[in-house]
Amino acid sequence: MFRTKQLISLLILSFILISIFSDAHTKNYQADYKVYFGGFNILNAAATIKLNSEGYTIKTKSATDGILDLFFEWKGQATSAGRFLNQQPIPLIHSNLGERNGDIRKTILSYNPEGKITSSTVHPAPDFSEVFPLPINAEYETVDPLTVIVALNRRLEKGLDCNANFPVFDGRRRYDLTLEDRGQTILLKNPFSIFSGSARVCKIDLHMIGGHRREKSKYASSAKERLIFVARPVKRGPVVPVGLTIETAFGTLMAHLVSIRDSSMSKTSKLKN
Repeated sequence: MFRTKQLISLLILSFILISIFSDAHTKNYQADYKVYFGGFNILNAAATIKLNSEGYTIKTKSATDGILDLFFEWKGQATSAGRFLNQQPIPLIHSNLGERNGDIRKTILSYNPEGKITSSTVHPAPDFSEVFPLPINAEYETVDPLTVIVALNRRLEKGLDCNANFPVFDGRRRYDLTLEDRGQTILLKNPFSIFSGSARVCKIDLHMIGGHRREKSKYASSAKERLIFVARPVKRGPVVPVGLTIETAFGTLMAHLVSIRDSSMSKTSKLKN
């Protein structure tokens, strides 16, 4: 199976493209997803975001489910908060907490008003027999994974394509996230998702620079194109990812949007049984 932390990172980077609004009113949205591998449900993920003209707060929760939960029980949550400066998101704090079979991993990054990291907490410390070391000044001119999503979504809400590159540091790993626009496609109706219709296709590439595992899983090694599909599933709602596919030699990983809710309006569009 994909290494769970790598999968979670990809899902976070893929699934929280919640829209940024230019007015002063606070907006609150929650999007929920289910992830399948080889036809089996393996992961559930949810993202909530609070936005206004001054700043943002994003929270994500994920947990293994189904057959994967029998062999690899994992749950985690991540939070980022920041402000807008010249219409660009600037992180102020990022935290990530994960638990696997009772073992807890914690990361906290604090930033100054200009978006430079001033302190970090990483527990437990990295084991360099298992992961590659970080380069010197790994955090220089980087942003956290959730703030990346805010920056990227601004492009999509303006009607631009998803061609972009972001230097990312999450406290443990340094990598470059590159997205390539693949145009529009039509997603057909299926029993797993609330969405069908026209969606933009974005290819995701992660170039690992440091902090990643020395031993690469056979699933990740055989992964072909990683594609996310973004659209506006609710009229006058946000642009969000509505699907993801990763083809491997051992099966297809797929993710589907199963509900989206404007919590400020108490309205929900959800998967019907």
